[in-house]
Amino acid sequence: MQKAIALNPTILNLTSSCPETPRLSVLHIKGTEAKQSSRPHAHNFFELFFVEDGEGWYRMGDRQIWAKAGDLFALSPGETHDPSGLDNANKWIIAFGADALNPARTDADLFLMPPNELFLLSLFKDRDFSSKHLHIPLENRQRWLTQVQQLKMELENKYLGFTEAARALLILLLIDTTRLAEPQLKKRPVEKSPLLTKVFSFIETQYCNPISLHEVAKAVNLSPAYLTDLVRRETGRTVNRWIVEHRIARARTLLLESDRSVAEIAETVGYLDAGHFIRLFRRVNGTTPQAWRLLQRN
Repeated sequence: MQKAIALNPTILNLTSSCPETPRLSVLHIKGTEAKQSSRPHAHNFFELFFVEDGEGWYRMGDRQIWAKAGDLFALSPGETHDPSGLDNANKWIIAFGADALNPARTDADLFLMPPNELFLLSLFKDRDFSSKHLHIPLENRQRWLTQVQQLKMELENKYLGFTEAARALLILLLIDTTRLAEPQLKKRPVEKSPLLTKVFSFIETQYCNPISLHEVAKAVNLSPAYLTDLVRRETGRTVNRWIVEHRIARARTLLLESDRSVAEIAETVGYLDAGHFIRLFRRVNGTTPQAWRLLQRN
């Protein structure tokens, strides 16, 4: 009997392990080492799930797929899946946020930017699960594994320049993944959610103003409660969390590209209380705005 996907699945979060580390993590799970997330769940990050060896059932949304060695699954934030049928397999999980590719990006850019500007995430835009189930040919598998192992080593050992090395390795993995999916993506235009595009476009144009959930809901003609539930199910995050993350991402850009004071940047991105802005920035990035600026510039 097939298991039903939970209507309100657990939402897993991904945070940076330290201020200088991008929101990027690599897990190598051997057999039954970790079952805590082997149940219906979603998360607030992008994920590549690679089956190194073994086989079993893998559920994406309402589709059940018999997965085997070499299979690769690409998951967007908010997408419900259940890998429990692969508990006995050896697998790799690469979890990352758009900021791992560029500190100025947020995951919302997936819904706002045209494919040629964020082509590495073009696969994740597709709402059809069939193009997100890929298979790495045997002749290419060792190269894939070597890159994933190198990425894991860079993140764990933090060698000189590890942030840049990790970003480069992630880009290589995403290029390989996008090339695998290219035949499927060429068959049809990638579908996006019109509603999410409207939500994120409104946040993009109004983030410097004191907007709230109610203003966003009014802009898309929905009730705040319904919009909150829908956005959380679709993306793994609430509307208010998206507002904060968009503002913090724009603040990171200003910290990198200007010498403006923290108080000036706080006001520019919609926070009149600099102290409140600093607390939010620390929560998202693990350190204060000024310390983050120094870490990135050094």
